[in-house]
Amino acid sequence: MRKIFGNQLEFVVSVLDARRQPVNAGIDPAEAQVRASLAAQYSKVVMQILVSCAILLFSFYVILTRQGSEPLQKAAFGFIGTVVGYWLR
Repeated sequence: MRKIFGNQLEFVVSVLDARRQPVNAGIDPAEAQVRASLAAQYSKVVMQILVSCAILLFSFYVILTRQGSEPLQKAAFGFIGTVVGYWLR
């Protein structure tokens, strides 16, 4: 599955899972430290998702409304490719 979706999506899932499930008492201290460090990166991951969504919304708006000039539409296609490439790396 990692070969299809890349490491970034797997990392996001692990961060969101670590934030959702707090560290339980009685688990291995090393595992607890890993989960705590993943949960600490929650705001970074949320901002990555929000910025990606904002860029995609702008790009799709430019492409679907056809109100922009040709260079702007080419840039919108480039933005979409960049965001998709970032999440699939």
